[in-house]
Amino acid sequence: MAETLGSLIDKLAICDLKIWHCHDQLFGAELPQQSGEELRNLAAKSLSLQTQRERLIDEINEWVLKAITQPQATVLTDPKNKLYGHFRRE
Repeated sequence: MAETLGSLIDKLAICDLKIWHCHDQLFGAELPQQSGEELRNLAAKSLSLQTQRERLIDEINEWVLKAITQPQATVLTDPKNKLYGHFRRE
């Protein structure tokens, strides 16, 4: 698990937004009617996004479990290695 909890939650939020937009296009009454092929493509994307969402949730659950059972092995944050401003030429 090289990911931080924050990065996993960020990915989950983005996935949820994509699902919302996909469902809005599939089921939204105000949008123009989609062709049969477009609807099939949107349905396939929705299924793919749902699978991705489930995988992310599983990964978050694994991360939390590992943080509880093996706290020394869990990376809570990535160190920030900013270099600007440290080296000045005189």
